[in-house]
Amino acid sequence: MTNYEIARRFEAIADILEIQGENPFKVRAYRVAAETIDDLEDDLATIHERGKLRELPGFGEAIASKTADFLATGTTAIWERIKDAVPAGVVKMASIPGVGPRTAKALWEALEVASVEALEAACREQRVRAIAGFGAAKETKLLEKIEAWKRLNEKMSRRWALPLAEKLAAELRKIEGVERVDIAGELRRGCESIAEIEIVVGITVLISEELKDAQLRVRTEAQKVGGLEWKLEGKYPGLISSVKSGEPEIWVDITDINAFEETLFGCTGPVKFTEQGLVWHDSTPGFLDVSRLTFIEPELRDWPDVLELARTGKLPKLIVEADFKGQLHEHTTWSDGTASVREMAEAALERGYAYLAITDHSPLLAIANGLSRERVLAQLEEIEALRPEFAAQGLAILSGLEVDILKDGTLDMDDDVLEKLDIVVASVHMRYKEDEAAMTARICTALASPHVDILGHPTGRIMGQREGYPLDIDAVIATAAKYGKALEINSSPERMDLCDEHVKLAKAAGVKIAINCDAHSVKSLGNLDWGLCIARRAGLEIGDVLNCWDLKALREWLG
Repeated sequence: MTNYEIARRFEAIADILEIQGENPFKVRAYRVAAETIDDLEDDLATIHERGKLRELPGFGEAIASKTADFLATGTTAIWERIKDAVPAGVVKMASIPGVGPRTAKALWEALEVASVEALEAACREQRVRAIAGFGAAKETKLLEKIEAWKRLNEKMSRRWALPLAEKLAAELRKIEGVERVDIAGELRRGCESIAEIEIVVGITVLISEELKDAQLRVRTEAQKVGGLEWKLEGKYPGLISSVKSGEPEIWVDITDINAFEETLFGCTGPVKFTEQGLVWHDSTPGFLDVSRLTFIEPELRDWPDVLELARTGKLPKLIVEADFKGQLHEHTTWSDGTASVREMAEAALERGYAYLAITDHSPLLAIANGLSRERVLAQLEEIEALRPEFAAQGLAILSGLEVDILKDGTLDMDDDVLEKLDIVVASVHMRYKEDEAAMTARICTALASPHVDILGHPTGRIMGQREGYPLDIDAVIATAAKYGKALEINSSPERMDLCDEHVKLAKAAGVKIAINCDAHSVKSLGNLDWGLCIARRAGLEIGDVLNCWDLKALREWLG
């Protein structure tokens, strides 16, 4: 089982136990385990092989043992005992943000609704309002939550789909006769949400007549991979698809290695792009049209005008990870991070960065141990003391703060303190439910502040869990352009905020972008790829991205 599958299984156990009225501390233990797994960068299987499961936060003997069971057999005793005690549809109802196990149980018992679809129908038929403790207003809110959940879960987040695809590809590479395996489709194009995982497998055959037999043999082996269930598709012997859970469906195309590039091209898509007269030319690194176009990066192939841009030589030169000179939004143990300023600086040096901004939380975010005025000043002293040591090694430590934007658009820190900082990231962490006009005015007011440099995670979305707050993004971009402020692509995998369409609008308006890991640990400094794929889909080049600039240029921009 993958990390994603085990985390979801622990969540399901917690939901079922809570629906059954189990001890809340026991329920919480499973939820903490799921949260810990979601934050991991390493595979649980690898951690287990090293004998390190017990070292994970919240992993006592019981949780570690159940995790080992899942890895070894795909199940564990408690799951087998309770999995049928509550209908799967009720458990899914409980997973809807804002519904939860208690409400799901009450609705299941009162109305005998056992699926999200049945619950939605009950709301539309106005049957929920008749239940004691609900009423018309709660019924309307419940329907809104269901509709939002459906929108959020129409596709799988890249955060979950990519590790699943990578693990499957690694297993496929182990099959005898397989020479090359690449991930294609939406994942290769950098899409943030995935409907289908597509993988191309290249095999060697001596003569063309052997291809069919070789495909059948490899397909048989592939059907054993990853604990997935597979079905055969059509008459083509090289194609199989996973039917497990359906989220998302997984397609594996097995082809002759000599046709691998052509198959990869077709499977990368999108269909409109592949249908526009493109042909493979084996003397170049990519696909061209009859006019011998240059290689078109997969992330650009969803652009409706990409072929015209290629023909006229106007394709952007997309940024790559090596272009980044530093990070501008990171946290330490001063607030809710797990590493000290020194440890984060050392990690930045290891990554070859020239600068690192320390931007812990402001006091409003007490749950994240936000810094008071006095603590900000104390942290400044620590940074000043560390600067000479790290400057000698080529790293500039920038002082900063992720300051909360208050309800009226003012900032959660005194002006005289903000003036002392090298960089200020302004973000919304509370009062998400304001209407569009109020939220837009709030953010635009903050952007007008002379102290603000970057708007952090601009829409507040959490992938698969929470939609962004109502916001006039055009007005926000216009305000950022007016005052010379940057917008952030937050590379935290659960955020991936902004989306590529909004980033394209910002670029067109001349607004600079900062692509930040929002790291709360040394490991999460490695989260850049989640934001990089958004930037590449938006066509960003070095000149568009603040932290692709050298320190001198960055300081000049900051003023």
